[in-house]
Amino acid sequence: MKTRLKITAVVICALLALTFFASKSSMQAKQVESAGQKFKNIKVLNDMPADQLGKVMNIFSASLGVNCNFCHIEGDFAKDGKEEKETARQMIKMNLELNKNYFDNRPEISCNTCHNGKTHPQSLPNLTAAATTEERPKQPEKKPTVDEILDKYTQALGGRENLGKISTRSIKASRVEPDGKTVEPEEILQKGGKLYVSTTYPKTVVSEAYDGTTAWKRAGVNDIVLKTDEAEQIKRSAQIFAATDLKTVYQKMDFRFVDKIDGKEVYLVTGTLADNSRERLYFDAQTGLLVRRVSLTPTVLGNFQYQVDYSDYKDFGGVKLPTTMRVAVPNISWTRRISEVKNNLPVDDAKFDAATK
Repeated sequence: MKTRLKITAVVICALLALTFFASKSSMQAKQVESAGQKFKNIKVLNDMPADQLGKVMNIFSASLGVNCNFCHIEGDFAKDGKEEKETARQMIKMNLELNKNYFDNRPEISCNTCHNGKTHPQSLPNLTAAATTEERPKQPEKKPTVDEILDKYTQALGGRENLGKISTRSIKASRVEPDGKTVEPEEILQKGGKLYVSTTYPKTVVSEAYDGTTAWKRAGVNDIVLKTDEAEQIKRSAQIFAATDLKTVYQKMDFRFVDKIDGKEVYLVTGTLADNSRERLYFDAQTGLLVRRVSLTPTVLGNFQYQVDYSDYKDFGGVKLPTTMRVAVPNISWTRRISEVKNNLPVDDAKFDAATK
């Protein structure tokens, strides 16, 4: 009996120890490195996740219409010495306090709320702009359903039968960088829901891919660590290229309203992903084609916007593809232009494999 009690006690202690260490390991795994821990001379955004800093700086630049050296000393971003940097710190504090005190810590107020692309906040309304602001189009009495919008999109691309005939694509493209320079060649391979993109720069080749499960990116033979939202964008690009049934991509899709892009009426559909984040999809009301996709990544100072505009659709083997894709995030944009598409050529699966270097 005593032996049994001893064994039971040992087992219980072991289980408690396992629970403690498992719990501790779980807590450590969940800990996120803060900006204050990773970077030098952070005085206001110390507790912000470190991987948000780049996105937040881009939001600042786009909101004020400036570059990094407006606040930072070129070559040493950590160094103090510019009045604008100290002013920015005070503005960040004000921004955080407004959201805390009036919006339950939701990032409703951002730099762009007051600056709107200018270095100084604008207190007076722009009367010219107010007089010419385009109103939202008249909304239809009978709202289109998501199924109707997606069916029209499928038909606009070429129809299910033609889409089903294409198993692979080999694509030649060029890329216009933010500085306006064109980089080529750019090779794109698509096989089912897999996608591989390789861009040849003068000094290195940057490649990225989605193998149907995992996204990866590489410069030369060096792996680039992707943030969660960056991996999601590569995955979504693969799904759009493959004309995947969007109802299988999103957990839920809802028609919101009719809007306008470049003077044309579009249907705005929101798609909710598995992690409850949302994307906005804009379909041309006349043609049915997808013309814009917007993804938002939350930061402590507002959403970081990732936008892709699709245009210049052309027919390749009975199926249309956008031959111009403009990708934009705050303060940066680049454009891909497709020049050649060959369907149903042999494509080696190794191209999509991260282990292949």
